[in-house]
Amino acid sequence: MSPLRLLGLVPFLTACLPAMVSAAPAPNPIIGCPSLANLRMLLRQTKSDMPAAAALLGSSGTDHLGCTVLAREAVTALQEHLTLNGNAYDCLTLRSTSVCHWVVAGAVNLSEAPPKAGGDKSRPTEKAAPEKVPAQEKARR
Repeated sequence: MSPLRLLGLVPFLTACLPAMVSAAPAPNPIIGCPSLANLRMLLRQTKSDMPAAAALLGSSGTDHLGCTVLAREAVTALQEHLTLNGNAYDCLTLRSTSVCHWVVAGAVNLSEAPPKAGGDKSRPTEKAAPEKVPAQEKARR
């Protein structure tokens, strides 16, 4: 390619450069499974490619193994952490279920405060006062 042709590409490249630099990579989807074995099977099947795993979960013709793409807002806490064969996993507590879901460790930054789920939390809640048991009742017990 001649040097004059390369000079013709300079305006094109400088016009495209800001768009390429400002495009931040999309965050990986959070894939969660109620069973760690199912999460590991899904990761093995997709070669640990989270966007591919999310696409697989989005198709209706595949067995999802109970796995799903989780919303960050659904996560309430870290319940368990496990390292198995050099890979780390977290089991996250979710708002919608009592069963924790296994994810790849670090998939969710738990130091970020999750968005509040409505309601006015500014007022302190009233605690119920313990019942006072009469002295006669205490003596009978």
